[in-house]
Amino acid sequence: MEVISSIGSLVFFFSLVYLVYHLIRKRKNPVRILPKKKFYTALIGGFALVGISSSLSDTSVQDALDEALETNIALVAENKELKSTNAKLQESNDVVNKELNDLTKKLSDSDKLDKELKVQQAVHKKNTEAFEKEIAELKATNTTLTAEVESSKNQEASKSATSTASSSGGSSGSSSSAGTSQQSANVYYKNCTAVRDAGADPVYRGDPGYAKHLDRDGDGVGCE
Repeated sequence: MEVISSIGSLVFFFSLVYLVYHLIRKRKNPVRILPKKKFYTALIGGFALVGISSSLSDTSVQDALDEALETNIALVAENKELKSTNAKLQESNDVVNKELNDLTKKLSDSDKLDKELKVQQAVHKKNTEAFEKEIAELKATNTTLTAEVESSKNQEASKSATSTASSSGGSSGSSSSAGTSQQSANVYYKNCTAVRDAGADPVYRGDPGYAKHLDRDGDGVGCE
């Protein structure tokens, strides 16, 4: 009877050791499956041998068997809990990966927006420079137009002075002076190049076509 009890105990102990070994390996390899045929054969065989020896000898073995069963139940429950924990960790890992992908996408969008802003700034700078150049050209044009207006005013003043001088002379002198005044009023030189092309350089104050824009230093002689 003691031999049967010893064999049953050894078989039962082997099944427990194998179960623990399986659980340790399962933590590293979750897909590992417990060989039920071998395990339950050893477990039931050990129980049976111990039960037989217990029924024939002592009830203390039954107590050990009950304790082993409770241990087995606890191990099975722990195994289920480990599986549940592993599933939760996998779910958390998926959530973290999703958040990481979202952050990566946002960073990429931010870089793209920054590049677009830099391009817009460059275009704005270029447009500003073009506007400033255009303003400078308009100012130069305005200065030229102002000079032309001044020249026209001077011509009008010269015409008025000539007309006044002509009205004090004889009738023949009046006709001659009027012709000269009319000729003077019709003469206008845009610049010194036009004066030289007409062969009228230098032009003096009171001469036909004289204007301030031709006499920069104001000494009364233009295009000298």
